[in-house]
Amino acid sequence: MSSLRAPLSKSSEILELSRTLSKRDRFAFDTEFIRENTFFPIVEILQIATEDEAWIVDLKAFPGERSKELQPLWDLFRDPKILKIAHAIQGDQECLQTSFGVLASPTFDTATGAALLGLGENIGLGNLLRETMGIEIEKGHSRTNWSVRPLPEQLISYALQDVEHLVKCSQLLEEQLRQKVRFDWALELSSKWSDPKLYESDPIGLSQKLAKSVRMDAKSFGVLVNLVTWREKRVRELNIPRKWLADDQVLVDLAKVKPKDLSHLSTFRGLNRGELKSQGAVILDAIREGRENPIPVPKATGAGQNPTPEENLVLDLLKAYLAIIAHREKVSLKVLFTVPQLLPLLRAKFETEEDLVNLGILTPEVHRLIGRDLVLFLKGRQSLSLAQGKIVIQDIAQS
Repeated sequence: MSSLRAPLSKSSEILELSRTLSKRDRFAFDTEFIRENTFFPIVEILQIATEDEAWIVDLKAFPGERSKELQPLWDLFRDPKILKIAHAIQGDQECLQTSFGVLASPTFDTATGAALLGLGENIGLGNLLRETMGIEIEKGHSRTNWSVRPLPEQLISYALQDVEHLVKCSQLLEEQLRQKVRFDWALELSSKWSDPKLYESDPIGLSQKLAKSVRMDAKSFGVLVNLVTWREKRVRELNIPRKWLADDQVLVDLAKVKPKDLSHLSTFRGLNRGELKSQGAVILDAIREGRENPIPVPKATGAGQNPTPEENLVLDLLKAYLAIIAHREKVSLKVLFTVPQLLPLLRAKFETEEDLVNLGILTPEVHRLIGRDLVLFLKGRQSLSLAQGKIVIQDIAQS
């Protein structure tokens, strides 16, 4: 890598960097941000690296109208011919989208690539670099104040470590993934975080999560959706954390009790006192409208009712089986199935693995990797046993 250089803060430097990156087929990036006191992350710096050079862009140097000077760089983040590399990309994409209206695409998330190689479901960058390249990087700056200017050389050096080895690491992962015919799968999973809808307000989805652990009728859920909608709009306006405005539990309590006047509303703890004064009437209107417009609580896709006691036992066995299969195939379990997917899988009516694909329970990649074994197991035609302390999976011959 090149020697330590000062963060880029001029338009001419951005243009020069953009010209350099435009000649590459991939580059790595990372963001450092602060979010303790805001709803949206405040992005302080952007780290970028090729295989042999690394830079820091001081995003604080481009406030307001000056942010337009970053456009040549953002054009490359959208360039379909250049692959963008990041580790655990979700947070970085959120930073770019909420601060600059930009989402990197196409992308390769090295954490996802590692999961598809069985290196860990949520492996940290330090562990990944140690595992793949034998490189040790300095960690321990998770609470760093990245807003300080000028950035100390120690922080510049630390920030660059997060990207300067990523391109080479991505190439090593790609080689192994291609050998297993999984690289396209890694790109598909990585692309999930390039969807702008993921970073938009979702009152129904948030309300569904809050209502998950309580009994709630359609009228109460309608009120909850209205209250969540109010809070989502308001925290974005004020740019403050949700809990500073109203914590989750108070919204659930308000939805169940449905107060009709300010006096009753003021008795609820967990609601910002200042907001109660300025927004009390708005909150009461939201409650009234929700009461008058009931919304049935949506069921989780394919989940149906809660599992029966017997199904819980079967689910435990299914999780164990899938963990064994994942270990055998050297892939992390989470890329095969998530826990909410298991009950629909257990209850599905099917004959072949293609049926499970058509039902949307198996992805084509999971079908290719474990579809046959999974169907045999679910149909009782495959057994698990122990032999000399080792697990044996065996097909059962049909009579």
